[in-house]
Amino acid sequence: MQKGSDMAHSTDVLGLFLVLCIPFGTAIPLSSFYPYGSDAGDNLVIRGLDVSSNATQLPTPFPFFGSWYTTIFVNNHGDLTFNSSFLGYFPQVFPIGDRRMIAPFWADIDTSGTGYVWYRATNSTSLLSKAMQDIPYSLSGSNFSPLWLFIA
Repeated sequence: MQKGSDMAHSTDVLGLFLVLCIPFGTAIPLSSFYPYGSDAGDNLVIRGLDVSSNATQLPTPFPFFGSWYTTIFVNNHGDLTFNSSFLGYFPQVFPIGDRRMIAPFWADIDTSGTGYVWYRATNSTSLLSKAMQDIPYSLSGSNFSPLWLFIA
């Protein structure tokens, strides 16, 4: 066989594998999400490009990479920052300078026309119970017991 035909065959097999996997994927049910929006008492980041919340007071100091923080900023690019907002989106390797950032969804987002960024801190007992069930999957062997949650 020629080298080119081997590559074409492997591409076909990969394509077939992807097609076979797609129908068997499962969506995350809406009930698995934490409640959000105005009905949940969330705050709203103003709509726009490169926007952020004001400094939001955390219920207790939060430890992150050797420092303790009492405020957090919710930025519309899918990140949370400490000390100051981060208004730009620059696709680059983390860490970005000395900026302390949690970025579960790091993307160039413009909410000028559509979309909302909601956030809040909560100590709701039902949500704390849900977090106690959800989070230990990544903290094996830990006795995790949250006092509050920040939902963004």
